[in-house]
Amino acid sequence: MPSKRFKAAMAKLSKSDAAVIHSQLAKWKAEAAPSPWPQVAANIERETALAPAKFTRLLRDFAHNLPDHTDSANAWRKTCETHTFGGKQLSNADRPRKLGRAGKFDMFLKYAKTSDTRFKETLTKWAGRIPPTFLKNELAKQKLGGNVIFATFNDNDPSGDPFGDLPRDRVSIRTALGLGMPDHTTTDPYLLFTYVSDEPPDLPLHRPTISDAGDFSYYRPVRTEKAKFGFT
Repeated sequence: MPSKRFKAAMAKLSKSDAAVIHSQLAKWKAEAAPSPWPQVAANIERETALAPAKFTRLLRDFAHNLPDHTDSANAWRKTCETHTFGGKQLSNADRPRKLGRAGKFDMFLKYAKTSDTRFKETLTKWAGRIPPTFLKNELAKQKLGGNVIFATFNDNDPSGDPFGDLPRDRVSIRTALGLGMPDHTTTDPYLLFTYVSDEPPDLPLHRPTISDAGDFSYYRPVRTEKAKFGFT
């Protein structure tokens, strides 16, 4: 069932743009498994975190970008890249103090900025233990990902271990954090990072939206517009 936000956003589009969106979503819904696009289409229709005006701009830009791309999936990805962080920013009272991120070695190394040729071996050596000062200082310099980062936290203890309520085995982490993509089924080890949300102090945290998720089909829109956080 399409959300009120989706209906409101579509109502602001021109008839031609609305027809393009309806047609493309219908095409994605008709794709057979294991295509992620039926779920992405459903997520778009059920989105609640984007304000109507922002949602309308996202859909309008997508409709206008489609003719410029031979692949509708690429048109959607490119559109989303210009509409990130559209969800409501968390207030200081609501933001969890400690955040967590899980990722494979190759994901982290993709963004790591280090001249240490044995960086991966060093991380492997200290996995599961408190790292020495030199490694903590090196890790503090690294990026945890690209432009948009989905983070988790402990709902029962927002200042505690983000993974405190989760089993530490690989399958449980993948399941809880929605890391179900085929490239996450390899045996490559996961890195679990815990970091504080107020360093730097002006780091904005936003409720995630479909434009942040892009083609990530494990995203799920929260059913209420009043929700403070998102989930996978």
